[in-house]
Amino acid sequence: MPWIGLLSYGLCAVGFGALSVLLLVNWRGGREAGLLLAASLATVVWAGLMAWFAYAGTMVVVVLELSELVRTALWLLFLGVLLAPLAAGNRWLRLVRAIAVGWVLIAMALTAMAAFATAGRGGPGAGGLHFGFVIAGLGLGLLGLVLVEQLYRNLPPERRWAMKFLCLGLAVLFGFDLYLYSDALLFRQLDVAIWQARGAVQALAVPLFAVAATRNQTWAVPVFVSRHVAFHTAVILAAGGYLILIALGGYYIRDFGGSWGQFAQIVLLAAAVIGLVVVFGSSDARARLRVFLSKHFFRNKYDYREEWLRLTNRLADEDDGLTPYERAVRVVADIVGSPAGLIWRRRPEEGVFEVVGGWRTSVPSDRTIAETDSLPVFLRERKWIIDMEEYRSQRPRYGALDLPPVVAGEERAWVIIPLLHQEELTGFILLLRPDVNTEITWEDRDLLKTLGRQLAGYLGLHENAQALSQARQFEAFNQLTAFLMHDLKNLIAQQSLVVKNAEKHRHNPAFIDDAMETIGSSVARMERLLEHLQRSQRRGLVERVSVEKLLEAAAARCRDREPHPVVGFDGTPGFVEADPEELTMVLVHLLRNAQDATPPEGSIALSARTDGEMVHIAVTDTGEGMTPQFIRDELFQPFHTTKSSKGMGIGAHQVREFVRRAGGRVTVQSTPEEGTCFEFTLPFTKSAEEAPIVREHAR
Repeated sequence: MPWIGLLSYGLCAVGFGALSVLLLVNWRGGREAGLLLAASLATVVWAGLMAWFAYAGTMVVVVLELSELVRTALWLLFLGVLLAPLAAGNRWLRLVRAIAVGWVLIAMALTAMAAFATAGRGGPGAGGLHFGFVIAGLGLGLLGLVLVEQLYRNLPPERRWAMKFLCLGLAVLFGFDLYLYSDALLFRQLDVAIWQARGAVQALAVPLFAVAATRNQTWAVPVFVSRHVAFHTAVILAAGGYLILIALGGYYIRDFGGSWGQFAQIVLLAAAVIGLVVVFGSSDARARLRVFLSKHFFRNKYDYREEWLRLTNRLADEDDGLTPYERAVRVVADIVGSPAGLIWRRRPEEGVFEVVGGWRTSVPSDRTIAETDSLPVFLRERKWIIDMEEYRSQRPRYGALDLPPVVAGEERAWVIIPLLHQEELTGFILLLRPDVNTEITWEDRDLLKTLGRQLAGYLGLHENAQALSQARQFEAFNQLTAFLMHDLKNLIAQQSLVVKNAEKHRHNPAFIDDAMETIGSSVARMERLLEHLQRSQRRGLVERVSVEKLLEAAAARCRDREPHPVVGFDGTPGFVEADPEELTMVLVHLLRNAQDATPPEGSIALSARTDGEMVHIAVTDTGEGMTPQFIRDELFQPFHTTKSSKGMGIGAHQVREFVRRAGGRVTVQSTPEEGTCFEFTLPFTKSAEEAPIVREHAR
């Protein structure tokens, strides 16, 4: 069956080819790594020739023998280089190395002599090997095993861990060659089955060489196989091997099962496929496979780079439908394989730790644990990871720790993780026992401690963000209230003026008209304030109003006090687009501030000038003035006032926000004891359109 030899040696060529690619891609120099790569490539060539000869049904004996000699010689040379440092003070090792070199030369000579002796006679007959080459192969296999044994025996104990898989792989190569050639020498012919199985058996050494390459950093071959690749590869190999065995069993049943053979074969294959899907769809089976791979194929239990990236991505994913507390439990549970868990957070104002979330488990009715309870005190003082199995079996190790009923009563409780932020206990997580019972190792403890600190910081940021958001909501409410009070103060001032003059001018028709206009304006202002309370944005009526009329209206409202403002206009009459009432209140506020800061004998000017597309409106006084530092740091800060209880400290802030919304800017020039000029600009137009313009703007 030539296809068996083709498959066997083809598998060997592919395996050593993959090893050669890994060695070549990651090669950084070094004699040992170079010889390992050369021996692996030579094995690829040799296995490829053997596969081709199996496919063709004939072979060129001399080519086969020379390729095998080159392959074996390179493996022996690699062994000799590894033995060189050990042979420096060992005469026996130097003698063995010398014998190996001499025997390689003798084998080449015997092969060459046999080739010349049979030249022209069609080879040794029946495709067999030369007798001299069989003797040479037997000796080389024996020498190889001796060198492997001497290498492992003379290695320092601390180096054996790194070299044992290499020695095992070389023992597979040379041991099977010794078995093959000793059998051929004994029976005077090659056993076809042994010859065909040789390639597949030697392919089994490839994983051993790959593991050895990862463990010997001096070879500079940092071959890395991720846990995901190892896991999925193991699953595929296991499934493939399982199906092959089932297929072989099916063929056997079909050939020897009589009339029921084909029926039994179909039922067996169907049951096998169903069983395979059930087993590999089981989370328990996958967990057991992961544990097996971690124990037997990796130095560390966890791939920390992968776990850190997964932790970061999971915590950043806010679309998983979980609260931050549930997400924190899920992240740490997934990493260590726990099926569920609960989380407690500290409530300092109540003096308790309270259950704030659970993942895949119900929240217990007893939600709180006092800060003075034994568990929080133990976690705060020791900062330990509590292994529940260890706690139950070695109770004295945990001192006076007495778990509360909500924890001790959970039969599947597995581990308790403290959440430490800046060495302060802010909470803890209880995880339930995984489906695959795993022991808590030092590596688990270190990882869980680190995860606990990371999650404590994550939850602390979340809680601080919540507190900040709530504080901002209260701040916005307080600001809204302050703005409302400020506007009410102005409205009360207007109403007070009407009440104050009512007794004196109640029979004056002009006063009645002015009073009704003031009351109507106050009502409209109050309605707008109510609308502002109901919505963060309002739809206001923006009109094109005359600048001169606005100045006169604002000045008229402030002539009840001294000094009286003087209105001046320099430039072409024009219009601005604004809420007339709001702009008038801005001007009134500036004039009132100027009157507060200016003695009665001083002066206040309300003026406007135009320069093309902008109008500059200024309030100038000869009052107390302000320092540059006050203007820069305090003037426009809300809720900061110099008027004691008379002011709210938001007038200047309101002026600046109004001007910014209107597309202008504010400038202030002031000198202490000389006066202040408060100026702002607004977009200006010469058009006299009277139609109101409805525009939506933020309040």
